[in-house]
Amino acid sequence: MSRKLQKFDPEIFIRQYWHKKPALMKQAFPNFESPITPEELAGLACESDVHSRLVIEKDGITPWQVKYGPFDEKIFQSLPETHYSLLVSECEKWIPELAALLEQFRFIPIWRVDDLMVSYAPAGGSVGPHSDEYDVFLLQAYGRRKWQYTNDRVQNPALLPDLDLAIMRDFSFDQETILEPGDMLYLPPGIAHHGIAIEPSMTISIGFRAPTASEVLESYLLEIDRLNLGAIRYADPELKLDRHFGEICDIEIEHFKSLALSLLDQPDNLWRDTVGKLLSDTTIVEQYESGDVTSFEDIVNRHWIINPDTKMLYYRSDTSVMFYCNGRAFELPHSDQVIDCIQNLCENRCLTLKLTDACRGNKALASLVCELVTMSAFIHANE
Repeated sequence: MSRKLQKFDPEIFIRQYWHKKPALMKQAFPNFESPITPEELAGLACESDVHSRLVIEKDGITPWQVKYGPFDEKIFQSLPETHYSLLVSECEKWIPELAALLEQFRFIPIWRVDDLMVSYAPAGGSVGPHSDEYDVFLLQAYGRRKWQYTNDRVQNPALLPDLDLAIMRDFSFDQETILEPGDMLYLPPGIAHHGIAIEPSMTISIGFRAPTASEVLESYLLEIDRLNLGAIRYADPELKLDRHFGEICDIEIEHFKSLALSLLDQPDNLWRDTVGKLLSDTTIVEQYESGDVTSFEDIVNRHWIINPDTKMLYYRSDTSVMFYCNGRAFELPHSDQVIDCIQNLCENRCLTLKLTDACRGNKALASLVCELVTMSAFIHANE
């Protein structure tokens, strides 16, 4: 069994396929065995902190009925024999072997990873033909699934009305393949696809985040408000008198446009923090007690593991290193020691004894580690 990507050249993939066209990779993971069983997946879907869905194509109250977890385990006894799907998101947070699987995709920046979803379906199970606005790798983990997909992006597809799912009304495909365990299919954004289970099967979907322009602007405006830069008000010192009382004039619209555009002309560090906080933002499902931690020495020689919800990124300039964790920003002095420690923190995602030893003699790093524990970015292994 292999959980390492085989016969794969990242440079060729990025140059020929990434954002460009689908790529079928037979036995990308030879002799692959799923790290989670269908029964374990169903158990996970019953947990309160886990995001899960059931899609029932037939035999539901309505066609393509969607139910949201957490589920009572009794629901699985009442499901039809065919034509349904169970989808569980962010499985990498709960299954260490799936988190390790993401390591095989490190040629793509970690902030691009959205989540690792696992879906189970009996024969005929599907979520319908659709397209996604993000890149996705579909790795067959168990059983066989038939995939039909287009070669090119589908623009504004017509959808079936009155559904919670965006299912295409008319679907035609260019390619068809059957994935077996270890086979993987890459699909760029906008490629229409339809996966149908041939037999009881599980698929691992690794989706990659693509923030919208609106999300970027929302994050930017939060920074503008934090720095109180948006308090400039509209002014019209050359007010025109030759007008009707209720009329809005073109010159006033231009004033408002200029007012808004002036907010975009800010120093680079504001944009840096906008992006860093946006990409590291997350929701800590549960706040953990940091115990008796009051200083850096309280952390040393204890085993700290990363909170499953934690996201960490960094940006380095000639004068400083900005570290972003769970939507917060920390500025550290630029030095080889700081850069080495921050890189290890982001890449290894754990507080090893070696790392804490390296941080001990640096006041900024020691303070950062204490704050990460206090804010539950790292939790004690016994929690």
